[in-house]
Amino acid sequence: MAAIIEHLLIGYGSESGNARALARRLGDLPALQPYAPRVQALNDIEPAQLPAGTLLAIISSSFGDGDPPGNAENFLARVRQAGRLESLNYAIFGLGDTAYPNFCGFTKTLDQALTERGAAPVILRVDADACYEDFFERWTPVLQQVLSGNLRAGQLLRLQVTAYGAHTAFAAPILERLQLNQGAPGAWHIRLDITGSGMIYRAGDNLYVMPENDPALLQGLADWYGNPEAATALAGKELRLLGKGLLRDLARLSGNERLKELLKISQRKALDDYLWGADLLDLLQDFCSPETVPLDALLDCALPACLPRAYSIASAGGDHIDLCIREVAHERNGRLHRGCATGWLLRHDGPVRVFCRANPGFHLPRDASLPLILVGTGTGIAPLMGLLREMRSSGKRRETCLIFGEKCSDKDFLYHQELRAMLDDGTLSDLYTAFSRDGGTKYYVQHAMADQSGYLRDMLAQGAHLYLCGNKRHLEQAVASAIDHIMEGVPGLADNETGWQLLGRTGRLHRELY
Repeated sequence: MAAIIEHLLIGYGSESGNARALARRLGDLPALQPYAPRVQALNDIEPAQLPAGTLLAIISSSFGDGDPPGNAENFLARVRQAGRLESLNYAIFGLGDTAYPNFCGFTKTLDQALTERGAAPVILRVDADACYEDFFERWTPVLQQVLSGNLRAGQLLRLQVTAYGAHTAFAAPILERLQLNQGAPGAWHIRLDITGSGMIYRAGDNLYVMPENDPALLQGLADWYGNPEAATALAGKELRLLGKGLLRDLARLSGNERLKELLKISQRKALDDYLWGADLLDLLQDFCSPETVPLDALLDCALPACLPRAYSIASAGGDHIDLCIREVAHERNGRLHRGCATGWLLRHDGPVRVFCRANPGFHLPRDASLPLILVGTGTGIAPLMGLLREMRSSGKRRETCLIFGEKCSDKDFLYHQELRAMLDDGTLSDLYTAFSRDGGTKYYVQHAMADQSGYLRDMLAQGAHLYLCGNKRHLEQAVASAIDHIMEGVPGLADNETGWQLLGRTGRLHRELY
């Protein structure tokens, strides 16, 4: 550090407003007021003219694929044009999106440009994804320590998300594989090891799995073509999620009138019904022949590389990732069809190629006083378990009600023991279940909500957030209707507004539906 720090200048580069909001929050922190913090856009700062004793805290996003935001590009140019900057101390907090190849590209470029000119980074650069709130809460106390003279704290803090994607996935070993229910289809707990990956996530985020195709399906395609090379040629292709482009190509090549009829707009439902659970071999067997669609012609069709499958994460950070998945297996055309990713996860030793994506819309609200209503069915309990585990590990308690739905209480009560332990230690305030096949009358989560309407209404009147996860076709409308009835007459409803609409308008509705 070039000199004792006396003043704090906070510079931001922001497109959507997140970096600017963080900069202003930083400037308002009471612990920083002795350093007379000023907050300015980076374009308004002349780096070569900053007086000795100033710490420049930079909070900036990257625009597009690593470009500077509009209110920061002039600052980067000034740094590059400056002579030596040995008297400048700085700390960079970068916000980015790991979906872009050049993740946090601008702040990485700026960090390099500053160090090349002799400026001193007093804290290691932060590369944050959408999980920046957690990083920000860990960064600000260290910034305070550095300002008070503890330079070592800044060099020990490492907050850098490593960007992974479909082409750069991390190979995660499988640590655990355990069936959670006694019925069929199976619900499974899968634990993956991400030690040393640099992958950082939090409860509510999603894991993408890069699966490998079922060898039995590949062999079936090779047999259909009478060509062993077909299995190798199609091994990396998407064989289960069949797009309209592929269907049009096959209809053109085969000339099959039944397939052409299914592709008409008026036949949308019939096409959806046909495609449910179908794979490429079904299409070829039902509408084509090896003569009308030769292998070379098929490879020229709209047949993309095998697509990643998204799963809600059931854990809350650390060196492992937990999933709760439903086994997919059904008979069709005399063949056993397995889910592409679930089949891979359940029948291979791994490792499994994966990457994470932040899902801020399903994170816990920052205000720890707000109650939570968690509603999940089947393996839709996965992200809710992640949220509960995050609360349990943090020790922060709030009124939290879980409503869980499944088939049979004696076979399908997923995470039963852990949920009971959460009731005992106060992580969960209340747990209500809806097992649809336990009695003579079908009983679903919307019925449990109706039975607890008074309690839920009080929670919602106190500002409760609702988290919903499960099958979109069967769950969303039923729960929406239940909420509308529960919230009739609740203060805050606009004219002709339903309770469901109010939750959405006020940011209190969080959905993870599939």
